[in-house]
Amino acid sequence: MKKYTGLICLFMLCCHVSAQAGDCEAIGARLNALASADQQIRQEWEILMQDAASTPRARDAVQQRWRAIDSANLKEVKTLIAACGWPADQAGSHSAWLLAQHADSDLAFQHRAKDLLEAAVKAGTAAARDLAYLADRIAANEGRPQEYGTQFTQTDRCHMTMLPVDDVQRANARRLAVGLPSLEAYEAEGRRRFMPADCRDGGDRS
Repeated sequence: MKKYTGLICLFMLCCHVSAQAGDCEAIGARLNALASADQQIRQEWEILMQDAASTPRARDAVQQRWRAIDSANLKEVKTLIAACGWPADQAGSHSAWLLAQHADSDLAFQHRAKDLLEAAVKAGTAAARDLAYLADRIAANEGRPQEYGTQFTQTDRCHMTMLPVDDVQRANARRLAVGLPSLEAYEAEGRRRFMPADCRDGGDRS
């Protein structure tokens, strides 16, 4: 029986490689599905935050589901990228970026994703603006000033603050280079989108 072991192992390896190749062909669709779940729970949270009548119990319930989704997404995206590498198309790359952007519990993975995304940008298969967002996210997680000013913090429905940037003028120049609006326009849009009208029109804007 021993003389067949190598052939059996080779056959099993070939089957594994074939299955992995099939999985990698579908990586874009799977990443898109994970990204859709990521966005759906965040949109649900936005709606809840806009509602002045929302209860702490309702917010806690959404946050628990949010954490569970992010945890499951992180585990799967790490597995997919380890097996298949960074997606070679812009749609798949954008979904992978979104999942890495929200992987705040795993800074090492965010750094790895940033390196892969940077290579993809240079190859023309990923968007430079995605790299800008991820670079800022990592900087914020490490307590460093942002280069592009993409990250805000919102402690409650009426309080939104842009995290520190290294230099406003330089940040605006960098933003222009990657196709992002000015910091001033971006902040105004963030307040319009994430803060309820009663906060914007007469509430605290700090």
